[in-house]
Amino acid sequence: MSLKPWLLSLGLFFTSVSFASDDPADDKFLYATRITSAPQIDGILNEDVWQKTRCGADNFVQRSPNPGGAPSVPTEVKVLYDDNAVYIGAFLYDISPDSIMREFSQRDDFGFSDIFGVYFDTYQDGINAFEFLVSAAGVQIDRRWTASGSDRSWNAAWRSEVQRIGTDWFVEIEIPMAALRFPKTPIQQWGVNFRRSIRRNNETNYWSEIDPQENGFVNQFGRLDGITNLKSPVRLSVSPYVSAYYDHYSGDADNPASTNTRFNGGMDLRYGINDAFTLDMILVPDFGQVVADNLVLNLSPFEVQFAENRQFFKEGTDLFEKGGFFYSRRVGGRPLRYGQADDNLGPNEVLVSNPQESNLINATKVSGRTARGFGVGVFNALTGTMEARIQNEETGESRTVVTSPLTNYSVLALDQSLKNNSYVSLINTNVLRQGHYYDANLTGTAFRLSNRGNRYTLSGRGAVSQKYGLEDGNEFGYMSLLSLAKTSGNWRASVSNYIESDTYDPNDLGYLRANNEIRTSANVGYNVYQPFWRLLSLRTDLDVDYLRRYNPSVYTQTVLRASVEGTFRSFNELELTFRASPTEEYDYFEPRVDGRYVVFPSYKAVDVSFSTDWRNRFAVGVYTGYTDFDFEDQRRFRLSVSPRFRVNNRLAFSGSISHTGLNSDVGFAEKQTLADDNYRIIFGRRDRTIVSNIFNTKYTFNHKMGLTFRMRHYWSEARYQEFYDLSDAGRYLESDYQGDEDRNYNAFNIDMVYRYVFAPASEISVVWKNSIINDGNELLDGYFANVDTMLDAPTTNSISVRVLYFIDYTSVVRRLSNKI
Repeated sequence: MSLKPWLLSLGLFFTSVSFASDDPADDKFLYATRITSAPQIDGILNEDVWQKTRCGADNFVQRSPNPGGAPSVPTEVKVLYDDNAVYIGAFLYDISPDSIMREFSQRDDFGFSDIFGVYFDTYQDGINAFEFLVSAAGVQIDRRWTASGSDRSWNAAWRSEVQRIGTDWFVEIEIPMAALRFPKTPIQQWGVNFRRSIRRNNETNYWSEIDPQENGFVNQFGRLDGITNLKSPVRLSVSPYVSAYYDHYSGDADNPASTNTRFNGGMDLRYGINDAFTLDMILVPDFGQVVADNLVLNLSPFEVQFAENRQFFKEGTDLFEKGGFFYSRRVGGRPLRYGQADDNLGPNEVLVSNPQESNLINATKVSGRTARGFGVGVFNALTGTMEARIQNEETGESRTVVTSPLTNYSVLALDQSLKNNSYVSLINTNVLRQGHYYDANLTGTAFRLSNRGNRYTLSGRGAVSQKYGLEDGNEFGYMSLLSLAKTSGNWRASVSNYIESDTYDPNDLGYLRANNEIRTSANVGYNVYQPFWRLLSLRTDLDVDYLRRYNPSVYTQTVLRASVEGTFRSFNELELTFRASPTEEYDYFEPRVDGRYVVFPSYKAVDVSFSTDWRNRFAVGVYTGYTDFDFEDQRRFRLSVSPRFRVNNRLAFSGSISHTGLNSDVGFAEKQTLADDNYRIIFGRRDRTIVSNIFNTKYTFNHKMGLTFRMRHYWSEARYQEFYDLSDAGRYLESDYQGDEDRNYNAFNIDMVYRYVFAPASEISVVWKNSIINDGNELLDGYFANVDTMLDAPTTNSISVRVLYFIDYTSVVRRLSNKI
């Protein structure tokens, strides 16, 4: 199959057709006033530039709890600008000083505070927008809005100040033009909206109404006029950093205690190539302070997917993530042949070291969008050669084996915004490895097309994966998804079809749990957005999934799901969910042998979740679920409790306690190679217990300085009661297998972080990380006996200090000019 004709046609489509976006809501528009002297950003709006500017945004409309209703208190917003920045002045009137909620929190954390914010859709495409929010405590929150939703990882350098005067509060914001992207035209016309959240009422208001019955968010903005003759600033900033680490390993009988110190230095660079495109580069990266992953005992045949915690890979990656073909944790992740290192052991040899993460040398991304809504993203990263070290215990000689070669990762993304909240995208991911290792490539597309009223949407994805240089030749596979949905109004519905071929594999730079599947789905729901009876809103949903295997084409499972979720006038929330698989499931993945399957029983499940009003100083969320399987006494029960206690505006505690019990759970235990490439597959009936406890504390000194503490303990054990041989028909047969498959797994982590933001986008952070990972076969009597034993296991401690300083070219030049 040749991709060239398709790529050529798509390229001509992008370059030859001009798409004009719909205007934002025509009934709301606002004029920005050009000024010659910038206001002082102090939160006191008494300067002439504010007082003499008469046009402002008022007449806000409720989004919740009463959509379309009038706000409980008035708000007025004024917008000024010059060549350097946009200035927002917000007059937030209230009834008393005590009515203004103002909990201190870390940046990008809403906390329990009143909120004011501004949104700019600078290309007026109804899809992409910049969001800048400020809490009544002065905490900044910023996000990017894209076709995929909101991205809170995006951070910009901007200034804001808050003042409380009498019964009211006021916000003054300066957003540098360098923090925005906008078209190079003499007359700008931006989409705009303003938000005010009044926490004592759980009330959110927008200047341009956000109707919950209408699909989309940015497409409901108003219009900002009056911005003319802007000169695109030089968008150049660097963020050099230095860091120091002290690491200590307590040691055990097999591994002696060790201490290590290290120092790092590097730099992040951001350069505006032109008005639309920006270059981001990280040189000598350092991710030692990121929060620990939530490790689990994985007894499934599927890889665990972890969240991305590295800031460079979280921010500004929306173009690359459309379609779900890019999983950034592959870059700098586990080496290609990490799990095969001990296959190279000879007589008397042991594996001394085997790094679990690849060494990231550098990473670069270029992204942006033109005035006609055409977006381009280019990503490239390089990881170094990784080696495991093997030592001969008798001679003391050591040698190394390569677990991952020098590897280059690249992504190219093209995206065209269309009118009616629509888009079409093309993405290509590529992995090139040095030496005799295979390379991988994927080309995919994603699209969403909505009608003029934005009530009906046709969306989909498609991709072709390719691997070159495998031992048995090249490999090609494909996937496709097509969905038709009603996306506005009280009634919502959709039908979709999803196909993955048996050779589709995007996992060199993407994430796919498993391939070889066909899924046909239908959904219908009815939502009530206006208050009625004792409820503020009600959401209902009914889903049906019908699953088959792609090759061979055989039935595997049917899944039904029905849910109802309501928010009461007391702001308590309740959700009830019923799930069922009315037929047996034919699982082709759990046996871990191609072509073999196991027959799992049908089941019925009920889930209930409840949460109290989060405005209260003490609030709690509770979840419970019960699943009954049609096999002997097999069942599953889970209970989770998530409390939160707000002591005052600076100190708060939160956490979660969850317990999952699986009685007579049946799963894969072992496979043994027989003659003629056949396998004996052993399944085991086991009782499993999973306990996960998380405790969080935060103390925030002010909106620039805070201390956070997070402790997580995860414990999972599997006690095997009986073993079975798996028949060719997927059924359980009596077995004489006597292996020891019991598991007792602990993961304990502490992440304690002190952070001080001493200037915009500049900070000092001090981090303490503590880690205990204990995995064995010894089962103990109960949770607390397990904790006592775990605390005696080897411990890794790390203390680090990092200083990051943001330097903006435009600000430096302006300060030097003022001095001259």
